[in-house]
Amino acid sequence: MRLVLLMVVAVTTSSLHAQPPVPARSVAAPKAIFTPAPEYRQEWARRGLVGKGVVLITIEEQTGTVTRAEMQQSTGNKLLDGSALEAYSRWRFDPKSVRVSQLKIPIEFAKRPTPQRSKGTLPPPALVVIVLAIAGLSVGFLKWRRHKMTFGAAPVVQ
Repeated sequence: MRLVLLMVVAVTTSSLHAQPPVPARSVAAPKAIFTPAPEYRQEWARRGLVGKGVVLITIEEQTGTVTRAEMQQSTGNKLLDGSALEAYSRWRFDPKSVRVSQLKIPIEFAKRPTPQRSKGTLPPPALVVIVLAIAGLSVGFLKWRRHKMTFGAAPVVQ
């Protein structure tokens, strides 16, 4: 009986002292003021080049400029990696908001489907033809009406 009581006291005491880990104080990400997007060329889309990665940038805290960009996790393609590195190396941040010197930025290059036209819309050339036809009819009607008033009307005699 003493053994059971000793085990209960040991278990309850150890669980009382167990504290959940305290999360590290999170620091707000710096405010980006110039963020050119990585280029994803049509040629790459046609070739089916896709990939996900993570770029690690180093930020100069006094100026907010990116001093280094490196692929922490490659997209799996050198062209895509190069595009991401080129774009992120040109990013700029508000120096007042820079609290960390490094930042991880996820990147995903994905082939996007070409947008489909909704069934209710006309392609632009057809719309132009319709507008021009209506304008032509309006001008024709106005000319016909003026011609009729000038030549077709009998003078009024009083």
